[in-house]
Amino acid sequence: MTKQEILDTIELRQSTLKTWLSCPLMYKYRHIDKLDPAFRYPGTVHGSALHLVLSWLHAGEWKGDLRALYTKALNYYLYASEEEHIPVRWKGEIGKEIEALKTNAVEILENYRSKAYNRDALVLFSEVQFRVKILGYLFTGTIDQVRKNQDGTIELLDFKSSKMRPSQYALPNDLQLTLYAYACKFGELLVDGIWVRPNMLLDSVGIYFLRAHEVYKRKVPGKEVGDEKGDPFMRTIKTIQDLRAFRREIRSQLSAMVKPWYYPNTASGACSYCSYTAHCISRNDNLPTDQAEEAQELLAELNMA
Repeated sequence: MTKQEILDTIELRQSTLKTWLSCPLMYKYRHIDKLDPAFRYPGTVHGSALHLVLSWLHAGEWKGDLRALYTKALNYYLYASEEEHIPVRWKGEIGKEIEALKTNAVEILENYRSKAYNRDALVLFSEVQFRVKILGYLFTGTIDQVRKNQDGTIELLDFKSSKMRPSQYALPNDLQLTLYAYACKFGELLVDGIWVRPNMLLDSVGIYFLRAHEVYKRKVPGKEVGDEKGDPFMRTIKTIQDLRAFRREIRSQLSAMVKPWYYPNTASGACSYCSYTAHCISRNDNLPTDQAEEAQELLAELNMA
């Protein structure tokens, strides 16, 4: 395929960029070859369901039955979403695992709902689709939330429910968050079926780490049983200069994304739980020496970004 054919084939979403940065070979399988993953992890479905319930809470369900709301959302992602045909890789008895997810969800959601900074925030956009052209190419995706806080600041939040807390150190260079900020300033958002241009330079962008609302089940140094595990907010600022620099970075990434070959990012440590392992060439990498060396150089550059 030519470079232009590759760009015409892939759908430029925030997930495309995220997958590319995680592993170029997985990006090829998923976004060029259009291969479905072999399975989904329960944690992925759990995170999607939590996102959906949070959007319902801010749409007026603050006093709703959290367990019932989560069960409804979980059932949607398990049995009615566009990925329902992809099996979930349960570790043990399905019923027990689902009950554990529900218990965890209620704990997180109850503590989220109890916070005045969440109840009092004016949510401007929730689970809102965006589209924005960069260098003539249309990028699309979904922003979790844009809120106006009590102090008047407007911030964009990306909800995360992974077991490991994201790195604050990496936040300023997070291309996905920068894409969201870029879309709010230069792109359009789909609001009530109408594309609107907010032209909004945000006061901050960040990650809201939902598992910070989990509580300690036993006493640890400095914490009591029942204490929450930390501050959910991780923030950074994206200036207009940052957004212009992002456009230059996208040019560089697009150039790399249309290479005629793709390599596995075995250095990421993600291979052991990758859902594309059956297709992967990482165990028998036959790249020519010159291409392998170029791959390692590019990989090192991406890992430092």
